[in-house]
Amino acid sequence: MSHVAHRATTRHHVRQPGQATPLRRVPAKWVRGGTNRSTVHVVPHRGLSCNRTSGERPQPERPRPRGRPYDQREKESMSTEDRNVSTEDDASTPTRDGRELSRHEVRQVRSEQLKRALALTGLSTIWPGIGLLRTRRKWLGVVLALGAAVTAIVLGFVLFSGGVLAGAAKFATKRGLISLLVLVAIGALVWISGILLTAKETSGRRWTSKMRWALRGFTTLMVLIVAVPAVQAVRYVTVTRSAFDKIFTDRYEGRGGPARGPGTGSDPWKSVPRVNMLLLGSDAGTDRYKQRTDSMMVVSIDTKTGDTTLISIPRNLQKVPFPKNNPMHALFPKGYDCPERGGAGAECMMNGVWIEADNNKDKFPADEANPGLDTTREVIGEIVGLHIDYTAVIDMSGFQQLVDAMGGVYITVPGPPPGIPIGGKVVNGYVVPGSITGYIAPGYQKLNGRNALWYARSRVAGTDDDRMRRQRCMVNALVSQTDPFKMVTKFTGIMEAAGQNIRLDVPQDELPAFAELVDRMKSGNSRTVNVTDSVKHYNPDFAKIRSMVKTAINTPHDPKAPKAGATASTSSPTSSSSPTTSSPTTEPSSKSTSVKPVTDTAEHC
Repeated sequence: MSHVAHRATTRHHVRQPGQATPLRRVPAKWVRGGTNRSTVHVVPHRGLSCNRTSGERPQPERPRPRGRPYDQREKESMSTEDRNVSTEDDASTPTRDGRELSRHEVRQVRSEQLKRALALTGLSTIWPGIGLLRTRRKWLGVVLALGAAVTAIVLGFVLFSGGVLAGAAKFATKRGLISLLVLVAIGALVWISGILLTAKETSGRRWTSKMRWALRGFTTLMVLIVAVPAVQAVRYVTVTRSAFDKIFTDRYEGRGGPARGPGTGSDPWKSVPRVNMLLLGSDAGTDRYKQRTDSMMVVSIDTKTGDTTLISIPRNLQKVPFPKNNPMHALFPKGYDCPERGGAGAECMMNGVWIEADNNKDKFPADEANPGLDTTREVIGEIVGLHIDYTAVIDMSGFQQLVDAMGGVYITVPGPPPGIPIGGKVVNGYVVPGSITGYIAPGYQKLNGRNALWYARSRVAGTDDDRMRRQRCMVNALVSQTDPFKMVTKFTGIMEAAGQNIRLDVPQDELPAFAELVDRMKSGNSRTVNVTDSVKHYNPDFAKIRSMVKTAINTPHDPKAPKAGATASTSSPTSSSSPTTSSPTTEPSSKSTSVKPVTDTAEHC
């Protein structure tokens, strides 16, 4: 048949058996090398292969693959032993060494590919970028793995170089919390990106739908393993920032000057030989200014040895002196005494100083936000003869929440059976019947928040001195039993309880130095100044109190003395989650045992 093109009489040309491929006319300028415009070149129809000799049906031409050949991408996701398997697009069945694989062999090859993808994705979950080292993105895997290693080494050095508590406190500053938040967020995103990229690079191109969904499900699980702790860490940082915004308050420095704060360098306390902190237990919320101080204690710390001197101030101490630069000195030049109000100083006791100053707030500077707190601090400084550097106010009801959040506290409950009363109300020197709701049994045991609170504040069956001794023992126990690893598990509860019930005028950026100081306190001696046994509360000898304090803080460090938190009991502890309600067989002693002016705290704990 002639090779000259002809027109079909119908819209679609129907090729008869043995007939040549239909041709069409095109201008010469469309053909490379065409010179004569009148020349007509005959070319096959687009997309059809022209076979003039045989009667075979024309086959459509396959488009040329773009980018890397398909078989190259497939082979990069294979293990080395499987790379001799052919995966060419034009092959209906994969081949190996020129031989077509059976269905069983194909399934086996793809199963090995899936196992490899799961293994590498899991490795990228264990450590960022490790799984990418066996893919074409190996250099990215090297960068991620080395970056994670350097970050971990730096964080480990910061955290453990000066102790866990001091290291953690470095991230508790304002800048540290923001840096930690950014580090956790970016680190989690990079880690998760490495997991997703590993899964993408190791997935097969000819996998079945079940294999693809298996890898997707596994990858999702691996992402959650990284994402959930990261979200929890971000939550911890957010809760901490919120609590610290409430806890840390500004200190009024209009009278008495600033606190002797730590410096910089390897030893921040090098130029500060001693730090004095006042602990106030309030019987009202920390956001209420008109309150009575239920307990008052000065903690004087030797920054070199960690030796701690505890000085409890009796709540019923009378005629306490106001500093001359305090506006209250003009009202009470001879001390806080007011017999005209009811005789015998019925209202003018140490625990009423806060309210007295608040009632005369107009006599204080306008920029002084809390004259009651400031005056209480200054009066106690006059009593003990020490400059009070920092003050912590703790709501006593919040103390219960704090101990519960810490998981309880181990302590030795003193006294004969039935123990320390819970509740109780005294009227005219007698206990109101039915007001005692239970007892804390004697012995070494673990107290929950409620029992720890009544251990520290109950005074129904004893004296104020007995009560103050127990408070010193409680402070001693809490300091010694601070475990950073246990606190992490109860971190949120501790922070929320602290934010609601504690106010502290320590600058937040000084927390790392104070954490280091707490570590030193654990290895130091703990001494107690027994004020109540040495002076009369209605006519106290303040010069004698100052002399006792001076003797205590000048006592040399004794490496053989019991450390902070040591107790006289060696028996195994019992748990005290509920009080004993048995009736007492004997009346608890109301007299305090005579003790020396300065003793080791552990002797009474």
